[in-house]
Amino acid sequence: MEPRVLVWGLFTFIMVPGCMTEDCDQHPPIISYATFKALTYKKGTLIDCECRKGFRRIRNGSIYLLCIGNSSWANKCQCVSTSPRNTTERVIPPPEGHKEKSSPEMQSQVQPVDKANLPGDCWEPAPWKHEAANRTYHFKVGQSVHYQCLQGYKAIQRSPAVSVCKVTCGKTQWTRPQLTCVDESQLHLLAGQEDTPASTDALPESEASCPTTTTELSKERETATTMETPIFPSEYHVAVAGCIFLLISTLLLTGITWQWRWKKSRRAT
Repeated sequence: MEPRVLVWGLFTFIMVPGCMTEDCDQHPPIISYATFKALTYKKGTLIDCECRKGFRRIRNGSIYLLCIGNSSWANKCQCVSTSPRNTTERVIPPPEGHKEKSSPEMQSQVQPVDKANLPGDCWEPAPWKHEAANRTYHFKVGQSVHYQCLQGYKAIQRSPAVSVCKVTCGKTQWTRPQLTCVDESQLHLLAGQEDTPASTDALPESEASCPTTTTELSKERETATTMETPIFPSEYHVAVAGCIFLLISTLLLTGITWQWRWKKSRRAT
């Protein structure tokens, strides 16, 4: 085994268990005509080291970035060309003022507006060379993401469009952000609604009481029926009668056997 592979395995064995917390099983909810972005990432968050088409990760390279806290990411993502002819690549600096275009979702996730320097959190890592168009995140419990409408759409609610990954009823899930994005050309059809704040009477999903399943309800009903009805069913009487019959039969056979042996022993004498 190569030394660097051994070192990488040892590093993963030491670092990952200490940084890992409970995973978010699902991805943040999808809102029509809106994207989300994370201002910071919780300690233990993973980002897959994915390369764009025509490139791949270097051999024995890191498969993910790991947030180890204090705005630091462990590991390094590196991509190389899959073409055998392009073994040595020339690095040509881009023209001044030129920036690679990316999708609105990528821009919303890679370029956070605010940067909170919180212990245990990480900012968005810088893009690596030949990175894939979209990043794959593995979020942790406690992660929050902020939603905003795409260009050409406007939000008609003023409540914070934030989704948080929480543990509810023993399962991890994201809260549903109160956000609706409407085409700006159709705002005249919804006049007066954009100034109406979202209702706060209903509890968010994470604070709602845990629903009682059908199995739990049936068990509760069976328990209540048993407590209210002390009379035993007919099957119980049949079972008790059978046991008594077997007991009496055993006693009779034992007595008959003992008496037969006693008479046989007297005749022998």
